[in-house]
Amino acid sequence: MQLKRIYILYILLFLFCFQTKCQPVPITSYSFLNTKADTLVLFSQSEKQFQQLSKKFSKMIQTGKGQVKILHIGDSHLQADLYTGQARKNFQSFLSGLEGSRGMITPFVKGSPDSYKINFSSDWHSVNILSHSDNANLGLWGTTAYTTSQSSTINLSVNNKNYIKYDFNRMRIYHSELKEEDNIVISDIETAYQKIRNKDKGYTEFVFADYLTDIKITVTKTDNSTFYLYGFYFDNADAGVVYNVTGTNGASALSYLNAERFTSELSAMDFDLIIVSLGTNDTYEPGGENTFEDNLTNLVNRIKNVQTNIPILLISSVECWHHKRRINPRQERTVEIIRNTAQKTGCAYLDMYSVLGGKNSSNKLFQNSLMQSDKVHLTVKGYQLKGDLLYNALWNAIEKNF
Repeated sequence: MQLKRIYILYILLFLFCFQTKCQPVPITSYSFLNTKADTLVLFSQSEKQFQQLSKKFSKMIQTGKGQVKILHIGDSHLQADLYTGQARKNFQSFLSGLEGSRGMITPFVKGSPDSYKINFSSDWHSVNILSHSDNANLGLWGTTAYTTSQSSTINLSVNNKNYIKYDFNRMRIYHSELKEEDNIVISDIETAYQKIRNKDKGYTEFVFADYLTDIKITVTKTDNSTFYLYGFYFDNADAGVVYNVTGTNGASALSYLNAERFTSELSAMDFDLIIVSLGTNDTYEPGGENTFEDNLTNLVNRIKNVQTNIPILLISSVECWHHKRRINPRQERTVEIIRNTAQKTGCAYLDMYSVLGGKNSSNKLFQNSLMQSDKVHLTVKGYQLKGDLLYNALWNAIEKNF
């Protein structure tokens, strides 16, 4: 009887903590914000898919076990990881003990987000999905690092300016095929580790005896052939949300369609929700609106073919200017295309364009220090606001089915 009372008290305490902490975050009030529009529209099968996502969230919260894995695909608005970093922080701090892991890290040789530190030796170079010269070696991460040197190093720390402090005891490196005599090793390390090479899925996995935050990787080869490094994945057994991001300056839906490794790399990983934030570059120049719907539809269908039965969320782009001269006249058509694509492909949809003020909102965002002077990209404060709004919309949709 005493044990039963203790159990009931524990459940009541859990529910109290859950109800008081697991809720939307407060949003700074601006007259032009339309927070009523900060709601997901669930088209067709996406409603049932979000119910399944809610069940996984609920089980994770109740048991303190398991991870919910999100992938957010986009362009320059994601590369700096300010917008997505804010959403990640909210998801990984909404309940104590559910911090999750860092997940995907893109091998940027230059211009990496400040949420992690990555230093390549000078013999590394890179190519991204805006280049049309090496599509065969580009994929999900959007940027590929490569070297021809017989010995190259990478120093990487998963922590820098992170609200959540990460560690890991598993790491996967996705890379091109190695000869048997070539090698990837972890250098200057005291703890023991196991190395597993998965040729079918294109990665080498390291399993460590202890938890780490920093790592040095050495790639050795017997000749000067080109070694391609596609991406990293840092993992642990901690319960929580793993918010993965891939974003490249200037990227469009067509950029990801042209990246030949995109489908195979996507199929080698498991996600519970995929978010697509594209449109700014797709219709920035005249004529882009004529091909954007087909490109976005093809990208969504490609994702659905390999990540079946999981929800996909399409988010409309925010109003921007064209070459600092005037508001992009194709912006409203862009928003319409994204909504139409969500409806016909059975995705969820978030009208971030309307949430942040809709037509003529770019000037208001700029006047309130939420948009940079190029009137395309937001400021740090603007991206944090956008991340909070995304988190709230997602959380409300997930919580409905608890």
